[in-house]
Amino acid sequence: MSVSDPFGLQLAKYSNVAALSVLIYDYFVTVHSEVQWTWGRKWGIIRTAFTISRYAPFAGVLMTSYSAVKAWGAQDCSPFNDAVNGIHFLGIIASEGLLICRVYAFSGNKKAYLIILLSFGLVILVTSVILSAAPINFNISGPVAPPCVLEGARSSAFPYGLLMFFEIVIMSTTVFLRYQHYLGSHTALVKTIYRDGLLYMFCIMMISTVNVIVIAVLPLSYSEMLNTPQIVTHSVLASRILFNLQASKETSQSVDSMELLSCSHEFQARSGGSVIAGQPDEA
Repeated sequence: MSVSDPFGLQLAKYSNVAALSVLIYDYFVTVHSEVQWTWGRKWGIIRTAFTISRYAPFAGVLMTSYSAVKAWGAQDCSPFNDAVNGIHFLGIIASEGLLICRVYAFSGNKKAYLIILLSFGLVILVTSVILSAAPINFNISGPVAPPCVLEGARSSAFPYGLLMFFEIVIMSTTVFLRYQHYLGSHTALVKTIYRDGLLYMFCIMMISTVNVIVIAVLPLSYSEMLNTPQIVTHSVLASRILFNLQASKETSQSVDSMELLSCSHEFQARSGGSVIAGQPDEA
């Protein structure tokens, strides 16, 4: 931490606490969608990933906000920080899992896409964990940060850079599937999956990109400025992708049912008309 730049540290504290407000606000805005589309349904991979991505950020953001405002003094904060980082990792992994499942569904449930994305994601995850557990020392001289200060290292930009690269791969795969398999399709379901997927993943990718720039370029007192906003963005947008997908499926099924019912009534009307018309002939 640069002692001469307390503004960066204060800004990082404010942004992390503000992210908690955004998370709480979004929860109450979308809780009706959660009740409608997830509650009472069977537990599976999708619901488990959703639950983790939805609720793990609350614990992570609360703990980060607490750490930001607490005066640690001579206390050892390493176990607490390790727990916070673990929760953040868990929330982001669950959110990325939802995005992978969305791409898998968009591909027509082709296992090749699922295997490739899961394998690639596993490589990204292992590399990120290694870099976080054993950060690279750049041997940059400068003021030494006091212990337990809300400040990261330059090397923490690498995990976020890998995350950004993984999100670019998911976006590219979605675009490829759109033009490879759904070029002539204009159904509401396909449009929702494609539009929401690209829009939300672009937002997630952008905050990862900004996070990398902040950590790598700005003074280290700013390095934790997007810590909780990163996990909040993942949680909020991944949840909305799932909600919109379920709503679009319901709408698509309703339209198909109405069309089927309309065709049935039309068929019955025609059948009834032919019978009536045939009665005078029999007389």
